[in-house]
Amino acid sequence: MNFFFFRENKKIRLTNGETLTETFGSKEQLSAVRLFIEMHRTDGSGPFSMMTNFPKKIFNDEDFEKPLEALGK
Repeated sequence: MNFFFFRENKKIRLTNGETLTETFGSKEQLSAVRLFIEMHRTDGSGPFSMMTNFPKKIFNDEDFEKPLEALGK
């Protein structure tokens, strides 16, 4: 049985204008991206929202359990 696991670089813009870049698998949950941000952010430790630029979407708590491939549609 073959499994395909696609990986993509994600650029994450922080509230201070700096960016983080990391590679995530398409099957990984959005919560993995949130954890990466929490561990590597340089803009303080306050609350933050996660969103896409285009099409504009602000992610909610239900989205964190979804794989990235499902959120990109």
